[in-house]
Amino acid sequence: GWFGLCFSHELSAKDVKKVRFCGRDLVVFRTESGEAAALDNYCPHLGAALHQGRVVGESLRCPFHHWRWAADGSCVDIPYAKRFPPKAVVETVPVREINGMVMAWHHPDGGEPYFAVPRVAGLETDQDQWGEVHYYEHDLPTCAQEISENDVDAAHFQYLHGMPAMREAEATTDGPVKRTVQTFLTSEGYSLGEVDVATEYLTVRESTGPGITSVWAKNVAGVSPGVTGEFLLYNVTTPVDEDRTLLRWSLLLTKNLEQDDMGKTLLFSFAEGVKADIPIWQEKIYREHPVLCDGDGPIATHRRWFSQFYS
Repeated sequence: GWFGLCFSHELSAKDVKKVRFCGRDLVVFRTESGEAAALDNYCPHLGAALHQGRVVGESLRCPFHHWRWAADGSCVDIPYAKRFPPKAVVETVPVREINGMVMAWHHPDGGEPYFAVPRVAGLETDQDQWGEVHYYEHDLPTCAQEISENDVDAAHFQYLHGMPAMREAEATTDGPVKRTVQTFLTSEGYSLGEVDVATEYLTVRESTGPGITSVWAKNVAGVSPGVTGEFLLYNVTTPVDEDRTLLRWSLLLTKNLEQDDMGKTLLFSFAEGVKADIPIWQEKIYREHPVLCDGDGPIATHRRWFSQFYS
């Protein structure tokens, strides 16, 4: 699947950084012209760490002997040699920069990408209708599947997070894409300040592979009369090692909801809500054959869909 390496704004021209990704070390850099690239972090010459090097034009220079490596992994300069060894190639990782994120493809058997990263409104298109992007990062002691399963575990929202009730989720799958639709019902008599804001709105979760999920809250009524807008949480996962995962979130509101108190409440609630899950993930085990009841949500559907992404 496609997973995150870093936010785009964290990688300026000529920046170089080490990224732990799917159990290996990568060097991620941006050339002087602006191209983002990711290579195996260790020079095939004598093993120096390439993240200690520097960008020279469109290549990355090793700090040890100044061999230079292009974004495609080819060797473009050895300052003291006339001929380049045929094996002078650094392993690359397919990279795509989209939705404000530098993404990388991972396949345990080296397979090529077979699905694309969708462009998301507010991040890649229709920016004039959306407000400021708020960035968050969470370092979590669990694997990507456990985190993604949270989205379809309807019951835990009420009992762990104290959220109002949610209607039963409907999940549909189409190859690498899973779409979950659910109605969020605020508690009866719920109010914000002196304003009664009891309402219900639609939540749509769309996952593309195991590493990307967009969560939209649609038809969100603001505190101010006549204000209705949308909320977006764009979640990109980075598997670091087997039991460590980074989540990078981009949160934003449509402009008509951005200055409303309800919009601010949504931003705060989503940003803080994951903190209640962390101690659960730290201690829980994975039940391959869980005992489920009729109110648990489409967990079995989600697991069948997720299983396609394992080798």
